[in-house]
Amino acid sequence: MQSAQSRRRRERGAVGLEYGAAIAVAALVVGLIAFSVSSAGADVRGHVCRAVANVFQVEASCGGGDGGESAEEPPEEETFEPEKCMLHETGDEYSSVIKIGFIEIGENAGFVVTEYSDGTVTMMATNGAEIGATGGFGADAAWGQLEAGAKVDFGANVEFDYGSTWHFEDMAQAESFREQLDDYLYDQWAMTHPVCGMGVCMPRPTTGAQPPPVPTTKFSGVALNVDVNAALGISRTTGTAPLTQASLTEQGIASTLSGSAQWTTTTDTGGTPDDPSDDTRTYVTDLSLNSEVTGQVALATGGFGSMVGMSYSVKKDSEGNIIEIQIVSTSEVTGGPGGTVDGGVTQGQGQNQTGGGGSVSGGTTEGDVVVTETTLAIDPDDAASQQTVRDWMGGNGDFQWPGLISLNMVDPSTADPDNAFAMLLHNNATSSTIAYDKVTDVAGFALNVKFGLAFGVDFSAENSETTASEATYLGAPRPDGTRPILDYTECVS
Repeated sequence: MQSAQSRRRRERGAVGLEYGAAIAVAALVVGLIAFSVSSAGADVRGHVCRAVANVFQVEASCGGGDGGESAEEPPEEETFEPEKCMLHETGDEYSSVIKIGFIEIGENAGFVVTEYSDGTVTMMATNGAEIGATGGFGADAAWGQLEAGAKVDFGANVEFDYGSTWHFEDMAQAESFREQLDDYLYDQWAMTHPVCGMGVCMPRPTTGAQPPPVPTTKFSGVALNVDVNAALGISRTTGTAPLTQASLTEQGIASTLSGSAQWTTTTDTGGTPDDPSDDTRTYVTDLSLNSEVTGQVALATGGFGSMVGMSYSVKKDSEGNIIEIQIVSTSEVTGGPGGTVDGGVTQGQGQNQTGGGGSVSGGTTEGDVVVTETTLAIDPDDAASQQTVRDWMGGNGDFQWPGLISLNMVDPSTADPDNAFAMLLHNNATSSTIAYDKVTDVAGFALNVKFGLAFGVDFSAENSETTASEATYLGAPRPDGTRPILDYTECVS
């Protein structure tokens, strides 16, 4: 027979449970009331969770917030919209005569002027004769100039390294730079060419212009694989799995880095040439395409095409941390949206994967050129991400196929939980796809893209008539492991 004491303990326990249940019900009511008066985005489960936790004085991880977003809501789409895109480009030939008095001052020189959708402008020093000869920038000729360490001679002892680039906040600032250069060149000429007549020479008036500022970005040279690997702190390995053409195709591997690859290196001073602490260095190289995979790829801007070039860049800060990876591919449209891709591969969708594909506009036509640019910014203080990137590049050999580019890296619209680097791209990278029309030299266009990648100017136009006709970008990751393709209207003029 149970004692009266144990019976009282049992009764107190029952009362406690009933009391707790009543409180829980009351908390539920409170939570529902809170939900009814809060903003539409509040999570009712979060309110109930917090109410119950408060009553019982326990810690709980509750989603949502008072008038805030639910923890389950995806990030804002604007977070993944690329910062800028190229509107149009012109080869601005800087002739041998200056605007003041049309005075010949020396060698022909030129600027490539690029205006972006965010209002910023870049100006790159080139040979004006090449611009006139090619109807565009002529990157095919520029590579030889870069490797030879060529200078661009503006006359009056004013020279800049070939490819030197200036960055401006807007077109007004860029035009001010041009006026300053013109005035300075005239001053240098005037000081050595006095006005003489009747046996008397008088000095010419000058403007008092200051010399032009040093370029923001300058060419640093061409490096071999072994040198770049050492600079980035990686050691190329063969990975943990044998790699055959069959496995390349099965896994959707788009390209590989050959052992003989050469890297173009550029240095960005951040506008402070005397302070190396904010300098960054960018390494850019071409990749060898896997023709079986890239022969027919579905394009985010509509239709399908053949990939004709792919480059990727690695940017590091002054302390040697990798702070950005960019992967850029150039494809030529070979069929419209109504065509079929027999045995082809869709960008952003690997073997047996679905979702994330499709087209918003479908407005590309045969002969257009499509540029897909994926940019991954990496926190220099995030040791895990730094290691993931270095492993992918070949760091410790743990990555299955180090340094290989798969199609879901070109367009990371579908999650791949088995691939750490691909997940970094899917979760964090921006990715845009822009179609250009009226391109007559596709190979030259692809080389221009690579050149722009090296100098940070997004140079993609083959001539002044080439314009962006269609543009999309990948939105925020969804809970189902996909990222939607959205219209990128800012890129279409």
